[in-house]
Amino acid sequence: MAASANERNRGPMNDLDYYVIQKNMEYLCVQLRTSDVIISNMFSEHILNSEDKEKIEKKMKKTKRKGIETTLTCLMESGGVNAFDPFIKCLYESGFDHVAEKLKLDRKERIDTMNIGKVLPDPNTEIPSTHRLQGKAETTEIKLLK
Repeated sequence: MAASANERNRGPMNDLDYYVIQKNMEYLCVQLRTSDVIISNMFSEHILNSEDKEKIEKKMKKTKRKGIETTLTCLMESGGVNAFDPFIKCLYESGFDHVAEKLKLDRKERIDTMNIGKVLPDPNTEIPSTHRLQGKAETTEIKLLK
């Protein structure tokens, strides 16, 4: 039987989003400890599958915190490379607007930090012909200024 489209998209989050969730793990555990609806919303958005949900429910029986930690670990490890935006949507739908805003801000700050020191070319600047690729791909030569 072929895997569904949602199952094919499972796997770890991209590095940036993984970092943001991991960095905020303690904050998320504290903030989300009062919500059962977030798990249902994540299941509805295909961030969690039935195996994840089962695992989370077992942990929830021990402690609410263990359940939230497991939820976040499932999100990071198997929610999919693009799971961040659907997770943010689930936070809003579950009434955790302040949590969603904090994660989005932390993500933006991380992107800004990663871009510090990168000099982007002015799109209006003419590129000297010695820097342009010439000819066909097989005979392309790039002249570098020393």
